[in-house]
Amino acid sequence: MAPPELRADSGAPGRRETLGRSRPAHARQRALPRRVRRLLRQPYKRGRGRRRGAEARVPGRPRGLHRARGTDAARLRVLPRGAGGRQRRGGVPASRRAGARAGLIRRRRRTGRFDCASFWQSVGRSFPSPSIPGDPIREERSSMRRMYGVVLVVLIVARAVQAQTTAAGSVRGVATDEHGSVVPGVAVIATSATVPGVFTATTDMLGQYRLGDLPPGDYTVIADLAGFARFLRTPVTVRAGLNVEVNIVMKVGAIGETIEVRVETPLLETRNATQAVNISGELLRGVPLSEQREWYGALNLTPGVTVTDFSGTKMFYVHGADQAANIVQIDGADVSLATNSSVSSINLNIDAVDDMQIKTGGVDASSPLGIGGIVNIATASGTNQLRGAVAFAAQPRRWNGSNNPGGTSSTVDQRQVDVSIGAPVVKDRLWAFGAYRYVDVTTGISRTAAQLATLQALVKDYKPFDSTNEAQFWIAKLTAQPAAAHHVTAFYQRDVNPVSTALATVVNPNKQWMGGAAASLRLSSVWSSHLMTRAGASYNDKRRGIVDIGVKGPFQRVFQSTILSGGRLAGNGQLATLQSPITALVSQPNSKTVFSFDATVFARHGSSTHELQAGVYTQRRVQGNDVTYVNDGFTIEDTVRQSDGALVPFHRQIMETTHLTSFRQRGWDYAAYAQDAWRPSSRLTVSAGVRVDYITARDLVFQVTSQNSTEVGPRFGVNYSLTADARNVVKAHWVRVHDQPGIVAPVGTATVATRDLYDLNLDGTFETVFVTPATLTVTPNQSIDRALHQPSVKEWGAGYSRQLRGGISASADFVRRRFVDRPTLVEINGDYRGNVFVGYKDPGFNEIYIGTNNRWNTPVYNSLELSITKRTSRVQGIASYVKQWRHIDGSWQPNDPASFLVPNAFPNDKGIGSTTGTLSGPTDANSLSGTHMAQGSTGSAQWVDHCVRSGLTYSAPGGIVAAASYTLQSGIWSGPIVSRLAAADPAFGPTLIALPNGRIVTNPLSTIIRFAYPTRGEGQLKTPNLHVLNLRVGRRFELRRLKFDASLDAFNVTNHDADLRFQSGSNQTYNPLFGTTTSRQLPRSAQVMLRTSF
Repeated sequence: MAPPELRADSGAPGRRETLGRSRPAHARQRALPRRVRRLLRQPYKRGRGRRRGAEARVPGRPRGLHRARGTDAARLRVLPRGAGGRQRRGGVPASRRAGARAGLIRRRRRTGRFDCASFWQSVGRSFPSPSIPGDPIREERSSMRRMYGVVLVVLIVARAVQAQTTAAGSVRGVATDEHGSVVPGVAVIATSATVPGVFTATTDMLGQYRLGDLPPGDYTVIADLAGFARFLRTPVTVRAGLNVEVNIVMKVGAIGETIEVRVETPLLETRNATQAVNISGELLRGVPLSEQREWYGALNLTPGVTVTDFSGTKMFYVHGADQAANIVQIDGADVSLATNSSVSSINLNIDAVDDMQIKTGGVDASSPLGIGGIVNIATASGTNQLRGAVAFAAQPRRWNGSNNPGGTSSTVDQRQVDVSIGAPVVKDRLWAFGAYRYVDVTTGISRTAAQLATLQALVKDYKPFDSTNEAQFWIAKLTAQPAAAHHVTAFYQRDVNPVSTALATVVNPNKQWMGGAAASLRLSSVWSSHLMTRAGASYNDKRRGIVDIGVKGPFQRVFQSTILSGGRLAGNGQLATLQSPITALVSQPNSKTVFSFDATVFARHGSSTHELQAGVYTQRRVQGNDVTYVNDGFTIEDTVRQSDGALVPFHRQIMETTHLTSFRQRGWDYAAYAQDAWRPSSRLTVSAGVRVDYITARDLVFQVTSQNSTEVGPRFGVNYSLTADARNVVKAHWVRVHDQPGIVAPVGTATVATRDLYDLNLDGTFETVFVTPATLTVTPNQSIDRALHQPSVKEWGAGYSRQLRGGISASADFVRRRFVDRPTLVEINGDYRGNVFVGYKDPGFNEIYIGTNNRWNTPVYNSLELSITKRTSRVQGIASYVKQWRHIDGSWQPNDPASFLVPNAFPNDKGIGSTTGTLSGPTDANSLSGTHMAQGSTGSAQWVDHCVRSGLTYSAPGGIVAAASYTLQSGIWSGPIVSRLAAADPAFGPTLIALPNGRIVTNPLSTIIRFAYPTRGEGQLKTPNLHVLNLRVGRRFELRRLKFDASLDAFNVTNHDADLRFQSGSNQTYNPLFGTTTSRQLPRSAQVMLRTSF
């Protein structure tokens, strides 16, 4: 017997039961979308196989099932049935069909087979083989050989690939009757009030259907077949990138009978083992996450993400990866910068966000290259109904508190306007959507009382200044459905964001901008129930620039004292930066062009099914840095402050030329992937795939090919439902994922010749001069490792998820990652005899670095994640807890001074620095630099032990809205603590060495810096724990179609005062800034928001 919620009323025709209530069918039909009602009420014209509006019967299909033309799209429909269950004119009596079906069901139970053609023949219908999607006889005649042939063709068609990831989800399931037997030929229709177009599918001979590439939204799913009551289920919630199962139970019914099912939408992923979280646009707008209401506030709710702030810019680290390792997509199109792709460099009106999926682990082969988080934003679309919103947010300066006594706080004074609108251009065919944001923000720069007093003492009449930002961001989108099987989307987005800002100890602000334009065109086609394709093209020119502010003079640093090390005088305890806030202006020619194509083939083999995917993709990337040095090449002057307050210069750096192209690179990524989701049973899915990327890069500075590598990334995952209702799921994965192209950037080090002048005795005479030759003339093959290739992460993970009543789901996951083959520079010109440095092999140069992959040490990340989500019509929320462990395996790099001086100090399980690596400078070549792995210098803020994140919004009766968010993030580790000796150890050679050509150079082993503890992990410091509690209370008013929202937000309600990062030099015991922190979190503040929508 069918479960109670699926049983129809056995009484009078035209009534049905829905969750304990019976209402006439016509009454419930009025609640359906207008398009669906029109679709289901079309009159039938007498005659065989003809309808009004030139709608012809599809040959070979059951007489009740037709393809419609002309109105919304081509749809599958069921003819109305007359009295006695008989179809009008030419129909087959339902009683005869039911009897024939009962006989075939008995035969199926005996033989284990169900012959669709025999079924229709037994009711007096021939069933020839048509060439239309979803026809059962065609399903039966299809073969595995043909399906694999299609995949092979797809792989051969294009030259290059990376999979095209979509922001859409899917609904799939099995249609059965009351006795559990599969029902083929059922027409399944999905519509949504917030998504344009109509989506259709037909169950195959196994009763399976698939509604793929569905934009996020709440859908009404209708299933229809002559002889059965109409099945209706609403709402079915589709999320970005999520595959959910909705099974259909068809019941033999009376005239016009509809069975409406209102049960919770499945919330758990049942097809793959990817670790991901979905944040809806509604939750993003409903929870107070940040003062400026950015879209990337959603990452504040994501498990496995660490967040910090650097000079007013938010940085996000996902599962140990650096903040520049993340990928951002809009509707499946890559909009990340070609280099240094910070999440916060992409700006968008949050009303444009419909849903968002953040993949944090176990990504499949169809996902783009990237070892960080993969963020896919599904934007809103226009519909047949005019919709729009206007919002205004204001936060006056006087509404800010202070959490920095005696100093200046990061107060926010802002005005923000959001406008969005969606409308039909051609009804049922073409829709438009646009969103615009204007921001005018003034943000205070956090300075301590001591920093403020120092600046006022150094600069007469100094007045603290703020960071400023005034910008406009917008996106325009078109959506088209030229036919039922084809959907086209295109958008253009622009987000140039100029900012004037500075660090706490800098006297003058610097001006820079980030962003640019992005455009995308994408076609999605469903050719049959077997084959779906996607083709897309995108372009973006997002980049970063630093502009001249008109301040003359060098970048002048003021220190408390000096240290003599390696024959050079170095500053100790930086107090301030005077005159120019920068050493150089920067412009970038960056751009990224992508073409992609992929296909999904659905096949079966016996009782199991396969979902085969293959894709091709090519990316052309241009990136570089054009540098113009300030002050005619006299860029740096270091001074020491005497006891009388006088500033005495001791070091000056002068560039021979004022312009340098530090790197210029043009690269290509040709990639292909193939993967299969094999379902041997309804509960088990085994996914396996491989992704192959052929990556080339041409260094235009050295005019050589800097990279020519083939990267192979295997993927494997298992997803198993412990219960038949898919509410208890276990999953596991193992993957190797390569980093995005562009991380491996320059070849060696391109620099101009410099002169460093030192006044060692502070008498006003710069008697010591070190000349560093330009490295532009270095022989290219001495700076390139021919085997240079992309870094990657080797990852495995496992998890358990359970869906509870009330729209609640809970998960527990564990993930382990090894960051291997990171790019690094290794010094190869040093001449060592045992533990003694004797000079340079090529006396014409000092250090010569070769760009290669780090084979000597590997960061390792482990985390345990617990999360819970809830989504109902009144309540939405998410909460998580993450426990993290990390360490670094391996040994020192070759010629690292630490490998000679402190060989046993390698272990580190606290702050372990960057996991991405770099070729832009010899960061990892000298672990005794005093700043290596130091958080204050590298900004590597992903290493925290504990993290709690939560967000909740509640719509109470009477239009009252309440929301809250809370973050607890334990302190960030400082990196290795270093100290210094009284003098250099002569056992490693003299401090200064004369080369055969007469040049005097410093012995790198003469450094007096040492680790303060036996190992690098011991004794590290932590920043204070971060606590942030935000609250919102508001009210909604409605007037016909207009909705008015007014809310008051309170941020950092407890006025917590945690500093977010260490100052540069704070890991040095000999530095007056040892242990000091900076960048205090924003103080308590309030904001009002008014919003009108229709």
